[in-house]
Amino acid sequence: MATPVSPDITNRKEASNEGLAEAKNPLEKVSQKDYNNRSIENTFLKNFVDPMADELEKSVAKTNELLDKFSSDMEAERKQRFKKMLHPLVPEELQGGGKKEEEVMQLVDQLIFYEESGDGKEVQINESAQLQELDETGKLAVTAHSLAAHFTTLEPVTLDRAASKLDSDCKLWLSRLFRFKNSIPVYHEKRYEGLAKIAQLAIYTKYPKYSTEGFEALYSRPPVIYISASSPPGLGQYLCSQLGLPMSCTCTVPCNTMFGASSKMDVAMLEKLIQDDIAAAKTPVLLVAYAGTPVVGHVDNLQRLQEISRTNNIWLHVEGNNLATLTLFSVPNSVESATSGDSITLDLSKWLGVPALPYITLFKDTDQIMTDTVGLTTVDSKLQLKCLPLWMCLQSLGHEGMVNRIKHSCELAKLFFEHLDKLPTVKQISREKKKRDKEVKNIKELISKAISALLVFEIVTPTVVFKYAEDSSGPGAVVAPYSSVSVEDPAEDKDVVYFDALNTWLAEAQQLANPNVPIDLVEIDKEGVCIRYCPLETAQVRGTKTEDIDQFIESLKSNLSVLNATTEQRKKFKSIVANHQNLRLVALDSWAGLGAVSYIPDIYVQKEGDLTDKEKIEINNLNSELVHKLKAQDTAFSTGHSEEGIICVRFGLITSDTDVDELVSLVYTTGREVEESSKFLESMSEKIRKGIEEANKELEKENAEKLMHEGVLRQVPVVSSLLNWWSPAKEQVKGRTFNLTSGKIIPTTDTYKYHMQIQEEALLTGQGTPKSPGSGQESTRSLSPLEMSKTAGEVKAQLASQSAASSPTSPSSPQPNGTVSVALPDLVTKTNVGSETK
Repeated sequence: MATPVSPDITNRKEASNEGLAEAKNPLEKVSQKDYNNRSIENTFLKNFVDPMADELEKSVAKTNELLDKFSSDMEAERKQRFKKMLHPLVPEELQGGGKKEEEVMQLVDQLIFYEESGDGKEVQINESAQLQELDETGKLAVTAHSLAAHFTTLEPVTLDRAASKLDSDCKLWLSRLFRFKNSIPVYHEKRYEGLAKIAQLAIYTKYPKYSTEGFEALYSRPPVIYISASSPPGLGQYLCSQLGLPMSCTCTVPCNTMFGASSKMDVAMLEKLIQDDIAAAKTPVLLVAYAGTPVVGHVDNLQRLQEISRTNNIWLHVEGNNLATLTLFSVPNSVESATSGDSITLDLSKWLGVPALPYITLFKDTDQIMTDTVGLTTVDSKLQLKCLPLWMCLQSLGHEGMVNRIKHSCELAKLFFEHLDKLPTVKQISREKKKRDKEVKNIKELISKAISALLVFEIVTPTVVFKYAEDSSGPGAVVAPYSSVSVEDPAEDKDVVYFDALNTWLAEAQQLANPNVPIDLVEIDKEGVCIRYCPLETAQVRGTKTEDIDQFIESLKSNLSVLNATTEQRKKFKSIVANHQNLRLVALDSWAGLGAVSYIPDIYVQKEGDLTDKEKIEINNLNSELVHKLKAQDTAFSTGHSEEGIICVRFGLITSDTDVDELVSLVYTTGREVEESSKFLESMSEKIRKGIEEANKELEKENAEKLMHEGVLRQVPVVSSLLNWWSPAKEQVKGRTFNLTSGKIIPTTDTYKYHMQIQEEALLTGQGTPKSPGSGQESTRSLSPLEMSKTAGEVKAQLASQSAASSPTSPSSPQPNGTVSVALPDLVTKTNVGSETK
């Protein structure tokens, strides 16, 4: 069924269609002219405007690119100028963007194994640089340092827990190993850094108000620190600079002078000093003692020092290598009473031979608050990681490994002492001369001895100090140290210097022959130069064994035999030299040899100390030539200089089969030969000088006669040649020859006639006939310079030049046209009169 449509609706549709038709009608009515105009405009834009816009866009882009490049160049130039401005301020090695790992390692190699020469231009290999070959424990210590640095990257909670465990373990182990119950360790890199902190703790303990009032708390009663005279130089100054105290706060305690070991602290003097300081309103604070002094290795009377410290409330600090012997025994409670003091310093890096272990100072914690105030305890985990290498090395060695290393070093020292006891000319400094106790048979007796002495480190002495000295086993007068009689022997001081030189030579010879047993030269008061060997410091590093000690002793015996022979023959040498009038003994106390002499010519024998400078020069020239000839025969001779500047002949060390008489006779006879040769040259020079003077006079006389005979015209250069061509001169003056054998001056007419020199004896006797040069025979023989002695040639040339210089003919006078020839035995010298010697 269809729906009917309303008329209104129909009308509206029609109206709508008409409106649409009207709306479309304007577009349809666009004129053709407008259409053409738009087409032309589009064509213009497409053909002309668009290409120009594209070209302009490209030009702008190119310009922008150039501007960007210019801006980047300007920025780079600005940075370059900035770098150039900072260039002088940046070290040359750090300039640039850094180096690669390979380059850095090469620089490390150059740092260790290469060194610059003195001028800084050349680089040469350092042959002495050699890294130690590490064992398993040493490699573990190097690894531990790397791990300690790597552990710092852990989370704080994990790092704190690990560091606390390391600190508590090391604290327990060190307290047990070194019998220091309830002690706290302090790890430090510098040797005396721990002692400085202990001194600060002692001051805080004695002055409770020091933390708040500062120096005002010390003003009324200044502190005093007692240091042994055997301590290293500068220790007191170091402590005062670290504590901010004046040098007057340190007191040096002298060592024993009357009896006992020379390096032990004088206990009686210490007590007197303490009482004097207390009476002077001063406060004794700290006492530094030694269980093994740094050089000699003596042990102070620690039992008595402990009593003095407790009585006067003084902090006792102990150092020394003998503290290592505390680990050699078991740990029973009875031995723990043998305490060492209030604090001790350990050097496990040397004692165990492990590199880069820190120094350890153990102290008793009496006041936790005071300890924290000083800074001896720390809760910083990074600082607590310092004990990681120690923790790992102690775990690797174990108690037995640690004890075995220290025990091995002490056994080497003991073996060394046993060998030295058999050498009468060796004086032991590190061990006191006293009655030896009976040998300990087992460990129980050893421990009981330690309990009775209260000090276990008096049992073993790990430091050996000795020197070469005269055999004192023979009888002799001995002056007691308390005697009022003073015996001053000037020769004794000279002998001390002489024996110091012998010990220096002995140490150098021993070190060269035994590199595995390193020794040091030390100078000790009242003993002089001595030789020190401490296996506890070097045995683990060098790998020293008992075989090395035996080899060292064998070479020591060989060298001692040389020294014994030299010292025994020294007095005989002096007496033999005194019997020769021309030999003078020269005192060279620092020369390690038989002695030294100077040869004095006969003309200066009577003059002892009145020699002029010229005479000294002549004596020195003679002795120089003497040494030169002696060294050609034996290298034991050498050149020396006395205090007066006289050159002398030094005699080296000799053996037991050396004949001293023969050595001195050799020097005397050689000196005679040198003196006689010098006398011959002097007489020869005098004859030459007189002969030249006489010949010059004769030649001047002949020249004057020739001038009168020939006239003045022949002396003019151009006219003389014409006259000589027109009327040649009949005879020319040739010269004169002087024969040293006959002492006569003969004209050289025959020489120029026969072209050779004629022997005067042949002409006088008529037995000889002049030979022509081609006949193979000549009357005199001329030696080449290579055949003559160098020294004689030099002296002869000097004398001839002096003779020529002393000629009466002046350089401004007319020179004669003749020559003077001097004929010497096996030596011919021709001299132009008035000119220099040829």
